[in-house]
Amino acid sequence: MKIVSRNLLLYALLLLIYSVLFRFGLSTMLTAERWVWVVLISVAYGAAIFFTAWMTGKRDGMNNFLFDAGFRWNLTTFIVWGAVSEAWSLMGFQSVHEPIRIVHITLLIWSGFLFLHFILFLILRRRTIKGVHKSDIFE
Repeated sequence: MKIVSRNLLLYALLLLIYSVLFRFGLSTMLTAERWVWVVLISVAYGAAIFFTAWMTGKRDGMNNFLFDAGFRWNLTTFIVWGAVSEAWSLMGFQSVHEPIRIVHITLLIWSGFLFLHFILFLILRRRTIKGVHKSDIFE
């Protein structure tokens, strides 16, 4: 059982690529005030993250019997998205329509949900033995 598995690293790498492309597209379309494209890019970004997390998480579940309810993927997404968004703003690439305050508010709200996910992870962890669900061991 690995906490940082190959599938999680693959997900983080793809997420980094998706996030940089998303930030580029979002800033470009916001500057051009193409609001329909902003929505389309955002939906495509969310769908790409969901599909990638689903596939890498599913593969990880088959190879790595760590029962974490997707917490590692949520934490990885939080860290990568936050880092890319902060770096994008610090380098001055953001549009005038996307102040850094929006990123900070998003990270603040997301950290609350991440904390709730961590509590769920701890509750589910109590029902496991070394990360393997008890019903998988004793049946």
